[in-house]
Amino acid sequence: MPINELIDRVIEECGGDVHGALRALLLINERLEAELQYCREQMQPDRRTLH
Repeated sequence: MPINELIDRVIEECGGDVHGALRALLLINERLEAELQYCREQMQPDRRTLH
């Protein structure tokens, strides 16, 4: 789906409230960034143990 259609869909789902749509997208982005950071941390070798 083209990006403009996705934007229109998000705004529509927020009842036409552009500010609300932006807020929702920013919150989702923060959540995804936190999950990505967690995954990165899980992939790093454990530096507390000696090999």
